[in-house]
Amino acid sequence: MSDHHSASPSGPGPHSGSSSGGGPAHDPAHYSDKDLQEEVSALRTKSATAARLFDIRRLIGALFVVYGVIVTIAGITASDAAIEKAEGVNINLWTGLGMLALGLFFLVWLKLRPTAPPPPDVTDAVQERPQGD
Repeated sequence: MSDHHSASPSGPGPHSGSSSGGGPAHDPAHYSDKDLQEEVSALRTKSATAARLFDIRRLIGALFVVYGVIVTIAGITASDAAIEKAEGVNINLWTGLGMLALGLFFLVWLKLRPTAPPPPDVTDAVQERPQGD
């Protein structure tokens, strides 16, 4: 027949013969210190990437640029009657240009001063130090 159901070739051990199919890497109770450090490092990298991606300056700058373009177009296409209603000032044009300038300011600020990565924890430095009892 088939030897699909044969015993694990890894030999005796805490995980041989278990039906979970996992192993030490899938069982949180059996993580080594190295596995935990690698996972924490990976999560920090993801967290820093997410922080950069969802930086509030990017959101504010993008919204101001989009709305600035819309309001500027409304100001360029404004009728004489609409301008007279605002006492001769093309308020949509000036507001749109101001919004564009503010949005570009936020995006340039983000480019010149990106979000700094989080500083390493003190506990990491203590764990990495060799322990000589």
